[in-house]
Amino acid sequence: MKPEELELLKRYFPEASVGMVGAMYEQRRFILHFKRPRTSKLGDFRPPRTKNGICTITLNLDLNPYQMLVTYIHEVAHYDVYQHYGSRVVQPHGTEWQKQFSALLLPFLTETIFPKDILTALQKHLHHIKASSTADPNLQRVLKQYDKHAETITTVESLPNGARFVLKNGLIFQKGEKQRTRYKCLCENNGRWYFVAALTEVKEL
Repeated sequence: MKPEELELLKRYFPEASVGMVGAMYEQRRFILHFKRPRTSKLGDFRPPRTKNGICTITLNLDLNPYQMLVTYIHEVAHYDVYQHYGSRVVQPHGTEWQKQFSALLLPFLTETIFPKDILTALQKHLHHIKASSTADPNLQRVLKQYDKHAETITTVESLPNGARFVLKNGLIFQKGEKQRTRYKCLCENNGRWYFVAALTEVKEL
């Protein structure tokens, strides 16, 4: 890779992983974009729009280095599955993707790249792979500890039942009982009940 490309990777990924991240990129043919934060996803994979087009992987640029690396590997696994199966119907996070994600992640599972708590959470994650790191509350909880200003972040699970909070979209809720990994919350804007993920970042009112 060009020196400026390596410097860009060093800005976003754990330094010890940069060589492997770069090699993974050079062995494939896709466009990599760092995008402004999106609340609905951490990254995505997009197949080419035309027959001879190039696949695209996007990553939110506000992710901490460890979340960035896990998300990058997640999306590269989608790329590899697409290259192997093409337009044939396979489940987005089915057996094919799970096997490839696991194979790609394993070489990165060292203490030179990940802190011990994240490493332990990732090893457990591989035994029961979810559709994304955000779907694994234990892994996401550990990864979030390395976000900038993590100590000032308020999540739904940190609030007492009955507390009022507002989401980034402006909707105001009252926290209710926990239902597995989500909380049943009453939206004061329309009187409807919603299930809000435990680790959703909110502002308490």
